[in-house]
Amino acid sequence: MAYYFTPILSQENKNVDVAKIEDSATVSAMADLVGGIRTLTLDRDGGRYVLDCPEAQPKQEGWEEKTAGEVNAAYPGLIQGV
Repeated sequence: MAYYFTPILSQENKNVDVAKIEDSATVSAMADLVGGIRTLTLDRDGGRYVLDCPEAQPKQEGWEEKTAGEVNAAYPGLIQGV
């Protein structure tokens, strides 16, 4: 599993998509997601999702790969057993 901080894209209907950066613009990455991803948290104030992704998920432009320790440093106790 890999942990990522990803940008978010707010939709007009109030949904929030996992996003990526494409040609300097923030666009939805929902079509690029594989099965088995767990959303650990949506941080609207921080402008990001925290995802737990299977190895089959390619890293998208604008995503920051994090260790479990780095995730817990930003969000204490989010990942148990670390």
